[in-house]
Amino acid sequence: MNREVLLFSGGLGLSTAVFAAWVLYRKDSRLSGKPLGLRELDPVLFRSVTRRLKRRRRDKAIMAQWPTLLEGMAVAVAAGMDILNAFKLCAGKAYGPLRESAEKVIVRLRSGMSLPVALAVMEKEGIDAARRLRATLAQAEVLGTPVSDVLGALSAEYYTLEKQRFESKLNSLPVKLSLITVIFLLPPVLIVSVMPHVLSFIRAGW
Repeated sequence: MNREVLLFSGGLGLSTAVFAAWVLYRKDSRLSGKPLGLRELDPVLFRSVTRRLKRRRRDKAIMAQWPTLLEGMAVAVAAGMDILNAFKLCAGKAYGPLRESAEKVIVRLRSGMSLPVALAVMEKEGIDAARRLRATLAQAEVLGTPVSDVLGALSAEYYTLEKQRFESKLNSLPVKLSLITVIFLLPPVLIVSVMPHVLSFIRAGW
């Protein structure tokens, strides 16, 4: 009985896979034999989605290090270092996408630009945190607010945002696990529990 259930389940899965492959790769005479389905996706749309995923991954990597960068800058400025050298020192300890973007800023700092102006290159790359930092430094310069205090407050704010983002991921984990359970575990359980009765009914009919 169990062997028949397994054979039936395997056959059902194989049939589903063959049907899905036929739907995705069937040919249309009007398209000179070109397959439909996945191969007919617009390359521009595919590149757009890929670019968006890469950008989202890059933003996450940057935001994971951004509070630490601001905190290090605040400590360095409070110790007597100027804001330019503080950024160079702390950015040199970064890695990944943040390091690549920070090196572009450092090149502009060495050419004589101020930090708020040099941060515009990160802002052009779509890094909203750099825009916030640039505006905060410009405002602190106008109002005469201590830069170390401003950087410390900004760092604490980003730490709080990262904590809230992490807590939201934890809160959504049970729902995701439930979906995985329903999608991958429930169908086999139903097949194993129901198919013996179906086979018994079919045999009784014979």
